[in-house]
Amino acid sequence: MRCVTVLLLLFASTPLWAHHPHPHTPPVRERCDPIPPLGNRLPPSYRRVYNRPTYLGGKIAYYIAPSSQEAMSWHEHVHRGSYRNKAGRIEPMYMYPKPWEVLTVGPRERTAP
Repeated sequence: MRCVTVLLLLFASTPLWAHHPHPHTPPVRERCDPIPPLGNRLPPSYRRVYNRPTYLGGKIAYYIAPSSQEAMSWHEHVHRGSYRNKAGRIEPMYMYPKPWEVLTVGPRERTAP
């Protein structure tokens, strides 16, 4: 029984024997990069240039979820003729007061004397 215990302890302690570090470091080789990083040199997307979804993407979104923001934007630009006339970037302007300007925001009125 003692022999088995000693053998088990011997096998369990062998990973604890550390190896001396190699005195010479291996040479560092530059890695080959077959797919270069894309970075910031990509052309801007259609959505960013024209401020509207693509015609096909918007149409698909309109059939899947008509109440989505992309579908409503596509629907608005189709009726405006932006795709047919190849219109440039359109940024809508709203000429009404903002909600925080209209609402009377302030402290509550005192009800107790």
